[in-house]
Amino acid sequence: MKDYMFLFTLFICALTDITSYRIKNVVLILSAAGLLIFDFSVSDLVSAVSVFIIFIPFYLLGIVKAGDVKLLMLSSMYTGPAGLCSIAGATAAVSLIMVIFISRMNKESLLKTKYPFAFALLLGAFPLWFSGF
Repeated sequence: MKDYMFLFTLFICALTDITSYRIKNVVLILSAAGLLIFDFSVSDLVSAVSVFIIFIPFYLLGIVKAGDVKLLMLSSMYTGPAGLCSIAGATAAVSLIMVIFISRMNKESLLKTKYPFAFALLLGAFPLWFSGF
């Protein structure tokens, strides 16, 4: 059930991120509440706090948005640190392809290109579905 909740959360976040470049807090809160009700462990909380500590400097520098950090924290709660590390490589590759494609279409700089991170994370998480995390 936990993996289906994670997939559904990523799907909803990807849809809202594609349409408005925002990740809705209500989706993240409901997903976190469902995780806490059905399958809570202290390691989930430790994982989320560690992701927060790692990504808060990137947020303060304006490299990532707050919704992206919150989605990564929630993803680490679902997959654990090892699962998030395995997602990171595929997500980075998908993000790079998306940024290059969008910047070429809009004829703008690579550094100023906005792209839906939640969609890249959804595509980056597909290898986990086949490995049965």
